Amino acid sequence: MFDTNALYVTANNIGSASDLVRQEIANLISEAKHADLEILWYLPEIVRHERQYQMQAEALKLRPAINRIERLLDHNLALTDQSLLDHVRLKIEAKEQELGLQEIKLDPSLVDWAKIIHAAAYRNPPFEVGEKEKGFRDALVAESFLQLLAASPKTPSLCRVVLVTSDGLLMQAVKEQIAGSPNASVLANVEELKGLINTIVSNVGEEFIAQIQPKAAKLFFVSSEEKGTLIYKENIQQRLREKFKSELETRPQGTTFRENGTWRIGGPNFSRKDGRRVFWTSRIEIELEAGTVTIDDRPEKGSPTTNLVASIGNLALGSPQPVESSGFLTNYLKSESFSPGSYWTGFTSPVTLGSTFEKRVVTHKGVDIFEVLWSTEVTVSKNLKKPIVEEISHVELSCRPIL
Repeated sequence: MFDTNALYVTANNIGSASDLVRQEIANLISEAKHADLEILWYLPEIVRHERQYQMQAEALKLRPAINRIERLLDHNLALTDQSLLDHVRLKIEAKEQELGLQEIKLDPSLVDWAKIIHAAAYRNPPFEVGEKEKGFRDALVAESFLQLLAASPKTPSLCRVVLVTSDGLLMQAVKEQIAGSPNASVLANVEELKGLINTIVSNVGEEFIAQIQPKAAKLFFVSSEEKGTLIYKENIQQRLREKFKSELETRPQGTTFRENGTWRIGGPNFSRKDGRRVFWTSRIEIELEAGTVTIDDRPEKGSPTTNLVASIGNLALGSPQPVESSGFLTNYLKSESFSPGSYWTGFTSPVTLGSTFEKRVVTHKGVDIFEVLWSTEVTVSKNLKKPIVEEISHVELSCRPIL
């Protein structure tokens, strides 16, 4: 079952505004066909309606353009607001049928509403701490998963029920509810889901993978100080930059610049076992900001040079921070070392260009996702050696406007 993180959120010029889920998930659904494993894919009804709401909002933005075309042609195209909304609904239903996604319709009579009300009042997970209550839709996602779990076989060898969500509070809330259910689990991302599926169908055993996976993690990447790991020995950063130069420069629609930032490295996920070699996939997510540039000839208060030096100083003196945003991300790299003439803008920053000012305004944030397929030899004593990189591939660009 997928949370709203599975919804398609990438800018329209990179993907399609009519996509129900991200392309990586659509690919997984179409490719995960195994003779000895039946996989049922679910979306909570609230998740479907969230995506439908987003698509309806995009469709209604086209109304002024349609009106202008009608005036130009002196012809009524019969595309009323209701017609646009109906087309969106039909598109959603067609995509669900195409992907084989089943909707989970929440049974309100089985929900402990008093418990949810109490959690909302005291900001207990999945509700977010703050002045404004936030988390009701996440609470409905959690209840949908629990109802799916209750209606499923309880033996892990017969049935596994998995929630995929990167929302930390939702993950915490569901894990507390399923602590006594050995057939239920919560995974942080699609990569972990792939790893679980690969483990089940490979017949190598989850216990075996659990024993060697920490060893694999130490082989691929530990920290920027550990230069003997695979990411440094195989010069993966440079190889990725060279192979995917155009992908690393792709900008969301309406933006004029893109800046790549921190490289976050995910832990290894099992892919397959071929003889004595075990294959792993490690995710690399490159954070990015994109936006617009304006040139201002008017003098501004304060010294732009001072602002620029302050920005450089913040970057140069900044110390690495631990990763907390996602369970699967274990460490990170800085994509660029500090060099004279480079600068970091933060949100906005004026930069001197002769007698004018260049002002960069960040309008979009996101991540560019890549995957490294690598393998290592496993010994009889379950030690790993001779790691090599097999392939580096681009997964997808996920970027959204800053609201």
